[in-house]
Amino acid sequence: MSLPNPSKEAADDVELVSVHNGSAAPNLPLEQDIMQCARIGALEHIQKMVESGAVAANYTDHEGITPLHWAAINNQYAVCKFLIDQGADVNAKGGESGATPAMWAAQRCHYYVVHLLLQHGADALATDGQGYNILHLATIDGNTLLLILLLHQDIPVDVPDPHGHTALMWAGYKGWPACADLLLRWGADVNAVDDNAFTPLHWALVRGMKPCLDKLVEYDANRFAKTNEGKTPSVCADEMNTSRAWQRSLADHGYGPDGNVRTLPLNLHTTLRNKKTLTRFYFLLPFFLIWLALFLIARFSIYVSIPLIIGVVLGSGYLLQYLASFGPQEFRQLHKTPYLAGVFAGSLFFVGVAFLFRVLPITYAAAPFSSLVFTLLYSSTTYFYALSMLEDPGYVPKLSSRNQQRDVIEELFTQWKFDEDNFCTQCLIRRPLRSKHCRRCGRCIAKQDHHCPWIYSCVGNNNLRHFFIYILSLELGIFVFVRLVLVYFASLPPPKDTTCNFLSPDLCTWVLRDSWTLGVTLWAMVQLVWVTMLIAVQSIQVAKNMTTYEMKRAIGLDVFLATASDASKGKMRSNRNPFSRGIIGNCADFWCDPAPLFGQRHNGDSYLGGQVINYTTMYQTPLLQYRRGAAAASGGYERVADSEEGEDQ
Repeated sequence: MSLPNPSKEAADDVELVSVHNGSAAPNLPLEQDIMQCARIGALEHIQKMVESGAVAANYTDHEGITPLHWAAINNQYAVCKFLIDQGADVNAKGGESGATPAMWAAQRCHYYVVHLLLQHGADALATDGQGYNILHLATIDGNTLLLILLLHQDIPVDVPDPHGHTALMWAGYKGWPACADLLLRWGADVNAVDDNAFTPLHWALVRGMKPCLDKLVEYDANRFAKTNEGKTPSVCADEMNTSRAWQRSLADHGYGPDGNVRTLPLNLHTTLRNKKTLTRFYFLLPFFLIWLALFLIARFSIYVSIPLIIGVVLGSGYLLQYLASFGPQEFRQLHKTPYLAGVFAGSLFFVGVAFLFRVLPITYAAAPFSSLVFTLLYSSTTYFYALSMLEDPGYVPKLSSRNQQRDVIEELFTQWKFDEDNFCTQCLIRRPLRSKHCRRCGRCIAKQDHHCPWIYSCVGNNNLRHFFIYILSLELGIFVFVRLVLVYFASLPPPKDTTCNFLSPDLCTWVLRDSWTLGVTLWAMVQLVWVTMLIAVQSIQVAKNMTTYEMKRAIGLDVFLATASDASKGKMRSNRNPFSRGIIGNCADFWCDPAPLFGQRHNGDSYLGGQVINYTTMYQTPLLQYRRGAAAASGGYERVADSEEGEDQ
């Protein structure tokens, strides 16, 4: 296949490779060479030269390169600002590439310098000698934050280069899935064509990065688009040896090798492509499987029932895998589906059935208190399980307009916090402290603890206490249920036939009394393994006021601890949790939170040091002040002074 390159040169050579940090003229001392001073950031020498009139701020060499070019490409922010204030031309084009200072800075992903230049009139639509603007160059380098900055400058997302290539085509060609995703969400034309009628999908197949292909197929890229030579994406994939990635991407989105939608009899494939329908199916299927397993245990000997159960489990796994190939991509992995939530819900349901219709009629008189306690624990488990699953875990509100996004970006630039720790490139919002973007939920979660497959949702600020009560009720409920089952079995008459395959007669007598209830009980006891470990972990984290994510980062309170250390000017110990009030204080904040215990809390609200805070809007770390004497009673957390932010600048 003879593919035209996205430019007249190789992609890696399209931008400013001809620009090198050349050496200073050997006959000039450093304090007289403004170019060399701009490169290394010698601001004092530059100030003396410019203010004395020895050299102008807009000085250019024989190639049109200015000191601002060298300061920009070397990320010398202070030098850039001084030169701009002294009248340097922010749109001067220099070098063999004929690029502006903003383009030089963009080549090295110095987006703070790019922002400074744009603020002072740099033309975002200016092109270099090859016809590429700064949006093209940023996409080629794959810097998502720079791309976000540029898109908020009202640059048309589909502005073409001289050969008709859009930024999305470059993102696909270079294999940058994050950039492709951002451009598509911004409204880039997924079926735009260049001068040779190549679409972004054609260009993505040149490199064959599956994540890029997935994004394009997800946004309904034309799978049959033809180039001027009549080549479809499938033909391009064959010629570029990227057929494997192409076929996998098609399969993951429910398409056959020919690009057509895979079909099933009775138009069932249409139903499977409906996410809501498939979600319900995955959630309800375990109910049937658990019932079938219990039926087999009750009706057949262990030599027959166990192999049959294993066969049912494996068969259902293959069935789900097959059906998932017709549905949304996230259903390809079982732990990302509501299947495990259905397993627990089904288990909870059949425990309730066993208790209500078999155990309770006998144990109500023999163990009334335990029966009442189990009823309360079962009700608590069911209620808080449903509440944890259905309530908002603490979604950080999204901004309603691009103007609001632009304002947030500008604010972060003024605070020197425009980075991935403080800005979510998926939600396009400022990230509150202790928040985390969940890829499965597709949202930023305030004080995100973890994504729990058993509730098919995140555990975050809003539902963490409900989740803890749910697993605590579950643990206690299982123990009480086991006790009631023992009382129940002791009350049953022994079976007439006590013949078992390998169990002793005494044990066989117990098993044969009610094998269905015994199966339910054993399955419930299996849940004690993960529930006990989860309670232990959560108890430790509550006592430390830390989340699972923070613990996983090597006890690393990475984002907010670093912020706290910066805010306290390095006086805080690096290993201190700025959100901890000690074991008693942390537990009091968690359990004495005034939010309704049996209802949903106001989004983001929580207790910290006995005071109500909101984790969806917390951008500064409260500093823990240890005070002595009577002052300690009124002590607590104090917010970082605004003046400290100014000093950071």
